[in-house]
Amino acid sequence: MKFLRTTVLLLKKSLRKNKWKEADVQPHTEKVKKCHTPFEKKCGPGHRGKEICKTIYENVCETKYEKYDLDEDKPVCKVIEEERCKTKDVELLHIPHHPGDRPYAKKEVCEKWPVKKCDIEKVHSKKIHPKTDCKKVPRKVCHPTDCEMVPGKEICYEDEVTKLQAVPHEECDLEPHKDCKTESTLKNCIKVPKEICVDTKKNPRHIVKPIIKNWCYDPNELKKFD
Repeated sequence: MKFLRTTVLLLKKSLRKNKWKEADVQPHTEKVKKCHTPFEKKCGPGHRGKEICKTIYENVCETKYEKYDLDEDKPVCKVIEEERCKTKDVELLHIPHHPGDRPYAKKEVCEKWPVKKCDIEKVHSKKIHPKTDCKKVPRKVCHPTDCEMVPGKEICYEDEVTKLQAVPHEECDLEPHKDCKTESTLKNCIKVPKEICVDTKKNPRHIVKPIIKNWCYDPNELKKFD
């Protein structure tokens, strides 16, 4: 059987998935530790000084608790039993022997020992890391001249702060798609009947047929040859 190689155009329809990322702004509340160190008046006896005013700078700190993901190695251990074997010499007392020449045989003795084996696995966990930022905040204070402003005891308190956070999410849709490509294929060759006409000679034979020829000449021209 013969085959003919030909090229055909194939059209394939499919659905293509398009993906993109968007972010939604959502409010969230987080706890913040706020601390500041106020200044206190330290005065001498009498308090008769003149009142003066000046600007001081208080130390104000804010501690945020940031969460982050961490992949860390964690050992996973288990106790299994391992068989340990060793070869011992066993005296063969039942075999006759000469004095000072005792027969021995080799014997394998095995014992099971507990063994602790550990594998390292990746564990996904969430960690909280405190991050503290401090700044100097100006403050105007007034006090007598015989008093001085000294840093007092640090004051701390917990506060809740509402912030906006961009939360990413993935969107997708299906889009129709046409894909055209050429592909080589083999087709079976078939025999098609076809009529062909040719001239042939049927019963050939010789025929004597006279031929008459016309000669044209000038009689005067012939006289030249006489």
